[in-house]
Amino acid sequence: MLTMKRHTLKPWLIALTVVSLTSLCLAMFIFITEPTQDQTLLFAVTLFSVANLSVLSVGLFQVLSVTPRIRHLTKCVRRWSNGDLNTRNQIGSYGELSELELELNHMFSRVKNISVQEEANQKTILSKNHLLSAILNSAAAAIYGVDENGRCIFANPQCVKLLGYRTEEQLIACNMGKLVHQNKDENDLANSISEQQIKRDIHLKEDHFWRADGSSFPVEYWSHPMTLSEDKMGAVISFHDNSERLEAEAKIRHQAHYDALTDLPNRFLALRRLEQLVESSERSGKMLAVIFLDLDDFKKINDSLGHEAGDQLLITAAERLLKATRKEDTVGRLGGDEFIILLDGLTSANDAQPLAENLIGGFRKPFYIDNRQLILTASIGIAIYPNDGKNPSELLRNADSAMYHTKSIGRNTYSYFTHAMNKEVSRRLAIEEQIHGAMERGELQVHYQIQLDIRDGSIMGAEALLRWNNAVLGNVSPAEFVPIAEQTGVIESMGEFILNQALSAAQVWHKTFDSNFRVAINLSPRQFRNPNLVKLITESVEQRGMKPEDLELEITEGVLLSGHAYTLDALMALSKAGFCISMDDFGTGYSSLSYLRTYPFQILKIDRSFIKDMNTDDTSKELIIATIEMAHALGIRVIAEGVETQDQLDELSFMMCDYAQGFLISKPAPFEELLKIGERFKQEAQAKIKSEKEADNKPVKTYS
Repeated sequence: MLTMKRHTLKPWLIALTVVSLTSLCLAMFIFITEPTQDQTLLFAVTLFSVANLSVLSVGLFQVLSVTPRIRHLTKCVRRWSNGDLNTRNQIGSYGELSELELELNHMFSRVKNISVQEEANQKTILSKNHLLSAILNSAAAAIYGVDENGRCIFANPQCVKLLGYRTEEQLIACNMGKLVHQNKDENDLANSISEQQIKRDIHLKEDHFWRADGSSFPVEYWSHPMTLSEDKMGAVISFHDNSERLEAEAKIRHQAHYDALTDLPNRFLALRRLEQLVESSERSGKMLAVIFLDLDDFKKINDSLGHEAGDQLLITAAERLLKATRKEDTVGRLGGDEFIILLDGLTSANDAQPLAENLIGGFRKPFYIDNRQLILTASIGIAIYPNDGKNPSELLRNADSAMYHTKSIGRNTYSYFTHAMNKEVSRRLAIEEQIHGAMERGELQVHYQIQLDIRDGSIMGAEALLRWNNAVLGNVSPAEFVPIAEQTGVIESMGEFILNQALSAAQVWHKTFDSNFRVAINLSPRQFRNPNLVKLITESVEQRGMKPEDLELEITEGVLLSGHAYTLDALMALSKAGFCISMDDFGTGYSSLSYLRTYPFQILKIDRSFIKDMNTDDTSKELIIATIEMAHALGIRVIAEGVETQDQLDELSFMMCDYAQGFLISKPAPFEELLKIGERFKQEAQAKIKSEKEADNKPVKTYS
């Protein structure tokens, strides 16, 4: 608080004091020395003196009391105007000046409070501005602001970086529409900003922005309007580089439409392309060929060399397909080792033949995988639009049928679709559908075919054969359903079923007739994959109190083709346990002789195809003789399958064949019929023994 100070008298005040005192002295002098003088003059002098004294008093009062306080107020106001809001007036004890001083103190106290609040507000605003600036500068998205004319008013570091500039100043005041937008000019951007003011925060679009070096990149950006008190201020544009997202989307689209291994169109894209070609062929009147190609025995490559070698083989095969076809043709991979080739613009069905022959020829060349030379063939099926189907699914199904027909006739060639093939495929699909649950429905039965000991004519055993009678399909041949059961895995449960049925039948035979009876069952390749196969067979025999010699296990060459160690281990374990191991259909495979040396076979079964022609074909007869002699030299007994005539049986007896099986002896029959056959053989054997005894006891005639 300021205090008032005394001030020196001013010249005008001194002069007024002198005049007042002089007039007062003059009036007193006249009054004392000349009392008789004119009273008017005396009154005038006195009045003048009093007036001067009054003016002097007022002047002195102003100088000594009012003026210092006014000066003090002036200094206070001056200091307040200079920002010193802590200054306060010294309040007098009387007069309006005291009220003025008090009001001024109150006013400036309020001003100080307002100033303090304003300062706090300014600090808050400044803090918020710093925070907003920090947020914008650290934002992952690129952000810049423009006024109503599209000129840049700010840009964050990410924006400067993405656009390829060094500092924000290089963008300030620049027209952003012309600077970065490929597809917008100044008017377009201004119009967009105006629209944003109305529509509020609308995602504009994807675009390409220019960089400082002249290159461009894809962006996705939004524009947000800026307003202040309903006044348009421009817009804030946020954007980010869209390159990675677009690349990821393109990669996903590619993965969804192309095979990951071969980079050929996958099933989805190939079928969509087929739909387009069907529509195009319908308009043009041209033909369309659907070629279905499957690699032969590809599974062996995976099983023997591993999946990496198989994948490399598929890649090489895809390359060969592309080289053999035209650029406008579609080559796709449907999955596994199946490929599809689409040819359009054909004038006749024969136009697809040159390509099919070219494809077959291309696969005859060796494949070199991991320093190995592999020979791989292909089977091809061809369906023609519109002859073999009106829609893509029908064409593909019929081409698949033709391919399966190619495999059935020997592979390594091609076949055009015929309607007979369609019936075969339909039959196969029906079998696949009905075979599941056949055992639960009680549709499976086991029939038995007698095996005869040629040397003495006795029954030495029987082969158990599975039969299937379905309510929908009727009697289904084992040649039809066994391969399908093998592929679908149903064969394992079927194998366990026939094992139990065969052992039960042998057990009953032993009790009814004699113990010199052995039942034979077939083991499929799929069953050998079960690590518990040996345990299953052994426990099944032991639970019935039977001997391993009572069971014969027949295998075909298909079991041995893979060469897996577990197959050899299982056969060795079964042979060591005492089971009889026999090779079925000997003479129809590639390298059966090597198998006789490697695997523990005790019986060899000559295929019925040799027995059928033995009486008319000398070559077949010589092969049978050689097989029997070779087997006997190895200590292996021989069964001849398909014996249908007495002449065949007599020839086999002469060749020293051990056993015979065929329609001459008995047809496959249910177990009840087998027991009847056994009873008949027993009666015939007893009658024969009785006849021989009677012949021995009959007296012999003598002649003189």
